Amino acid sequence: MIRFRRVSAFAVIKTMKQIVTLFLFFFILGLPAGADWFAPHADDAERFAEIYPVSRDNPFIFGTYEELITQLRWGTGVVVFAFPACPRCRNAFPVLEQAFKEMDMERHAGLRGRILYYDILDDREENNERYQTIVSYLKDFLPPGPDGNPRIFSPHVFFLASGTVVGNHLDTVPSLTNPRDPLNEEQYAELLQIYKNCIEKVEDCLC
Repeated sequence: MIRFRRVSAFAVIKTMKQIVTLFLFFFILGLPAGADWFAPHADDAERFAEIYPVSRDNPFIFGTYEELITQLRWGTGVVVFAFPACPRCRNAFPVLEQAFKEMDMERHAGLRGRILYYDILDDREENNERYQTIVSYLKDFLPPGPDGNPRIFSPHVFFLASGTVVGNHLDTVPSLTNPRDPLNEEQYAELLQIYKNCIEKVEDCLC
């Protein structure tokens, strides 16, 4: 006699969510660089260059919350949290772009070959469910905020390999005391090397 196991509706919904998330992960990361996943981001480089002092063929994309969470769970690549009014970001992003290109990361397909930029300001100010979820993934790498809880400051760059943080860097360099001042030659070189060292850790996991 065949016995059927009773499965709760909650378990079915949970399983379906896992299947959808897995599908999204492989869909985003498994397709070639020119595939349909990139279509919504086709104009991102130009848009990004209108906000930050980077080149028009920069590797930044405006990541959605869903793409971000997929990266934090299982993804490999570079994720940066920032917002347009942040002066430190204007110093950091040209250096991050150069490091990314010099390490030839653009040769990789999908999000591995892009820098996922996520504007954290609204979520952080609202302290909403999205923000709490993001913090839950990264809390071990976040400094405390005014309330003593882990807080996402900017620019905070995370370097991921299969959902594991293999490197991260907050701000630019300690010697830059006024964030509105441009980086001098030595500071630029220092930050460039920091980013390249972190990207190298991602590359080591891609072998």
